[in-house]
Amino acid sequence: MKPSINKLFLVVLLACSLAACSDDKPQPVPEKPQETAAPAAPQTPAETPKPAAEKPAAKPKPQPKKNVVYTAAQLAARLKEWDKKLGTLSTQFKQTTSYDGVEVSRSQGALFYDKAQNFLRLDTFARTGETEQSAITDKKEIIILDETGAKVTTLSWKEWQQGQPNQALFDFGNYTALVDKHNASVQSQNADEAVLVLTPKEGSDYTLYLTLSKRDFFPSVIAVEAELMLTRAELSGARKNTPLGADVFGGFFK
Repeated sequence: MKPSINKLFLVVLLACSLAACSDDKPQPVPEKPQETAAPAAPQTPAETPKPAAEKPAAKPKPQPKKNVVYTAAQLAARLKEWDKKLGTLSTQFKQTTSYDGVEVSRSQGALFYDKAQNFLRLDTFARTGETEQSAITDKKEIIILDETGAKVTTLSWKEWQQGQPNQALFDFGNYTALVDKHNASVQSQNADEAVLVLTPKEGSDYTLYLTLSKRDFFPSVIAVEAELMLTRAELSGARKNTPLGADVFGGFFK
């Protein structure tokens, strides 16, 4: 009986071992469903930036015409046109007077003119730039001021003007009448400027030279020669038809 029991026990043990082996085999893992990517949101097209508004181009300043040769009559006519359009003027000047080629005096200053009121002011500067004296006129009488602006004296305009070696320096606004009293010729000219020569039709013997810019026909140099005396005024920094300060003429003339 014992050998049969042992065989039976061996069969049972073998069956259990096989069952255990079959349980140890790895089980297949179920595959996860693949995630479907969410559809991308539609992109809004980027707005095209609008080009910045272009500023209107500045008007170019008038330039002298190249190789244009003017006659004396044409230059005189252009000078009259310029003078008629002049409303106000402020300019610096340097003036020299020489006798027979030898300099005898030198001055510098500023000139202001208001055509509507017929006012003119002349400031004379020291070499250091401070005002030494001022003359303010309404073309009838002239008031002289000292360096502090205090009134010194009053003179007749005609008497004062006649004592000036370069009267044409104070004739702004009156160049039409000045030109009509003279014969005109051209001394020289280039692409940028021309020198208009005026000699009186009658009376005193002198020669007036006006160096005119061909850009706007403003006189940059005013010179007068009588016998051996030459007075020459160079103008610079001219500002035409711009407002003048209320205090320029000091309220002396109402």
